[in-house]
Amino acid sequence: MSIYLRGDVWYYLFYVNGRRYRGSTKTKNRKQAERIEAKARVGAETGESLQPKRAPLIQDFAKQFLEWLDKTTLEQKTKNDYKNGRRLILQSALCGMRMDQITSDDAETTKFHESPHSRNCAIRTLRRMLGKARDWKLIREVPRIKSVKVFPRDRMVTVDDERQLLASCPRPLKDVLTIMLDSGLRNGEVIRMRSEHINWESAFYFNSKGKTRKARRLVPLSERVIALLRNIQLEQLGQREGLVFPSKRSASGHIGLSGIEHMFRKIARKLVIPDALKLYCARHTFGTVAMAETRNPGLVKEVMGHESLNTTMGYLHPDTAQIKVVIDRFNQQKCLM
Repeated sequence: MSIYLRGDVWYYLFYVNGRRYRGSTKTKNRKQAERIEAKARVGAETGESLQPKRAPLIQDFAKQFLEWLDKTTLEQKTKNDYKNGRRLILQSALCGMRMDQITSDDAETTKFHESPHSRNCAIRTLRRMLGKARDWKLIREVPRIKSVKVFPRDRMVTVDDERQLLASCPRPLKDVLTIMLDSGLRNGEVIRMRSEHINWESAFYFNSKGKTRKARRLVPLSERVIALLRNIQLEQLGQREGLVFPSKRSASGHIGLSGIEHMFRKIARKLVIPDALKLYCARHTFGTVAMAETRNPGLVKEVMGHESLNTTMGYLHPDTAQIKVVIDRFNQQKCLM
């Protein structure tokens, strides 16, 4: 028998041309151990080294992963997601670990980012990196790493929040927040707005691209937003084409998203507004108000650029005040009995 148990793990022992080969299969499964032993025997007979290559460090493999990412045919938004996840991984304690030493516990206890969405982005990227390392025969196994549960955003910008924030936020953050509250555009869509896509007469904006296929859509603009955009146009000397929020310091040509999000969080904390209120909650507030007032899920779906109606229905919040009225009326009837 060329394989044998040592504790719970199977080992192999065989001879080829008088040379002794012995090692661990690193598995408790006999059939899997037999396959590993057979592969080792073939390697020994063909003169291949049975000593496995040393697994690379995460920080070294990240360079290979980026090269592969640039060459692959994945969608650009998927590439951007992996690049962001790669950045988060390299900023974490995992970057100095060897890839074959990373366990599910290591990944699940690493603090990539305070946001669960960003944390899951890092975990998705780590799983993909480990998977590619296995495909390239650099490691044998990939640990099962679970994503964290993400609860839907349900915090709304209240009237009081809006009043305080608009009074405290400098421009262009104040302008971005106002547009999101009144149009439901995503924060990334707002910072990429272009003047030539504004229809001043009909008061709508044509969003040419975004997060989903349905992001290409017409978005109605409130009188407040039209006035705001006209003011920006005057400041840009009547420029009818180009970015609404340009930036000379940014490679993209427009203001950066992370910068205004950090500024929003800093100002909100000064106003003692809970961290649960993010800039993106302005879009959620628009969707909730639009659904409550129109009761037209199809219309709200088109305006917000959702691909699925299920996503839109998440903005249909029950009116708890109506439930209170029903219970109070029922109690009054009981008193009259």
